[in-house]
Amino acid sequence: MAGGTPRTVSPQPEEMIALGEEMLKWLKEHPDTLHLSQWYSMEKHFLESQWETMIQRPEFIGYYEQAMRTVGLQYLNKNSNARDGISHRWQRVYFKDLRKSEDEDLKAQAELNKLSSNPVNEQHQKQIDSLLSQISMMQNQLRCQSDRNMANNSMSEDARSDCDTEE
Repeated sequence: MAGGTPRTVSPQPEEMIALGEEMLKWLKEHPDTLHLSQWYSMEKHFLESQWETMIQRPEFIGYYEQAMRTVGLQYLNKNSNARDGISHRWQRVYFKDLRKSEDEDLKAQAELNKLSSNPVNEQHQKQIDSLLSQISMMQNQLRCQSDRNMANNSMSEDARSDCDTEE
């Protein structure tokens, strides 16, 4: 039977704080680190599921965010081992504000593309024009009916004759 800590259980808060401090110290000693998995997977032998649980713990998240920014600097440093193509990809991982901004820009661009790629075709335009014409005629008929009702009440022939000629 396999022993050890269950995958979804994180260490005690004191141990989490010690691990956070150890992680930041390790990053200072290994400034060329391109991904935190180099520490948590290769150095500490944590499973991905354990890591996912740890980075959600309040006593660890501050260390995690600081480590993310430290590693992220490698992707901004032109002298680092990060290549330009992957650099932008990982910037989206390490800089959540960049990812959010780019996602919003892409969503807005997609909406614009969607609107511009669906121009109203000639048949639809004729249907729209016909509908607007029908609405206009109905409004005119309602106005005339209202005028007739008022004319009947006041016995004004002028109001009655205007609408009779328009129909």
